[in-house]
Amino acid sequence: MARPPTYYISARGVIATVYQRMKFEAENGVERVTDARWRTSKAVGVSERTVTRILKQKRESDSTGAVLRSPHKMKKPRKCLRRDIDNFDMAVVRRTINNFHKEYKQFPTLKSLKKILNEKINYKGCIETLRRLLFDLGYEWINTDDNRRMLSEKHDIQMLRYKYLKQLRKYREEGRNIVYTDESYIHTTHVQNKSWANENGSIAQKKISKGLRIIIVHAGNKNGFVPNACLIYKASSTTGDYHDNMNHENYKKWFKTQLLPNIPKKSVIVMDNASYHNTFAEKVPNSNSKKADMQEWLTYKNIEFREDMKKIELYDIILKHKDNSKNYAIDAIAKENDIDILRLPPYHPDLNPIEKIWGVLKNYVANRNIDQNYTSILNLINERLAMINVTIWDKTCQHVEETENKYWKDYDDEQEFTIYVGDSESDNDTSSFYDSDENSISSANKEH
Repeated sequence: MARPPTYYISARGVIATVYQRMKFEAENGVERVTDARWRTSKAVGVSERTVTRILKQKRESDSTGAVLRSPHKMKKPRKCLRRDIDNFDMAVVRRTINNFHKEYKQFPTLKSLKKILNEKINYKGCIETLRRLLFDLGYEWINTDDNRRMLSEKHDIQMLRYKYLKQLRKYREEGRNIVYTDESYIHTTHVQNKSWANENGSIAQKKISKGLRIIIVHAGNKNGFVPNACLIYKASSTTGDYHDNMNHENYKKWFKTQLLPNIPKKSVIVMDNASYHNTFAEKVPNSNSKKADMQEWLTYKNIEFREDMKKIELYDIILKHKDNSKNYAIDAIAKENDIDILRLPPYHPDLNPIEKIWGVLKNYVANRNIDQNYTSILNLINERLAMINVTIWDKTCQHVEETENKYWKDYDDEQEFTIYVGDSESDNDTSSFYDSDENSISSANKEH
């Protein structure tokens, strides 16, 4: 016997309402028999306006082939655990991968790596999410001579790191003043995962809402924070990436009025690759630009082209010269003040000392954020920033320099880090990486 269909509470209510209306008509006669809209509204217990709206939606769905859905009932987007990994945790992941064999004296599986990350940063992602996270951190598939497949750090990421370290060493040899800058955030409900007791013995617990988001912008080096460079403000939104609460104009204003006046000439400012750091000083034509604009840009850059070239040919030339013609607005402002900009390689917050300073600040706030409101957390932020002195900064910078030296030594040894994922019959087959017990991570030498 077939299983009877399941009707949810809303459908059951409609059935009961229609039955009552049919029973009423059977006993008292049918009213307004030709008014289908009115009779429908009475039968299902809604207004005629609602019936009209639903009929309109039905006609539209029939014409487009779309499914008739309940209004305002959207599928809740799945939370992406990868996006919950902040810069500080990203540095922990990379450091754990690089030091796993030395620290734990074994070649780990993804399962064991996941376990360690859970202990270090409370990582809650699954094996598949961890695998994708490694891709996000700049690892890719490669094939070995013995037909094994592994994840290896992408060549362009290795090259960008090498260029950064080489240029940074050059600046240090010149005796230049290196200044590190970054932005971070703290929610007003930022507390430790555990609860604590107030003075009266009651248990203080984290509020359900995230509360307000406080954005912090600052700069510093081994000599401490740059004087008068601190910018703290309340974000306009608590959703999305905190970078969405900063734009190029706001950053440029802080850069010109609070950072540049407070650092010496010939300094070098180290920053990451946030979009508002990389706004072009001049607009580069894209595929939708007019042909005349493309020709004007090529002429301005002294790049040869023929007048009879089609738009697609002009754009192809632009793409080939685009990277060599990058001119960022922030760089131009810095150059006017006799200051250079050095950008960190992607996915390398561990090379920026201020990232560790943010960790010190956030831990302090989390341990003392009892009131969980804007005023109290602002006081805690300013209180801890005032306590972060030259000694803390100097030790942090020394630690980062040690990390730099380790990366540099890897280039000397011609060693690259790889994650073994087992054998595979096809270059496009990634199924072997799903079996975590067979996956291992190892540091291997590769001849170039």
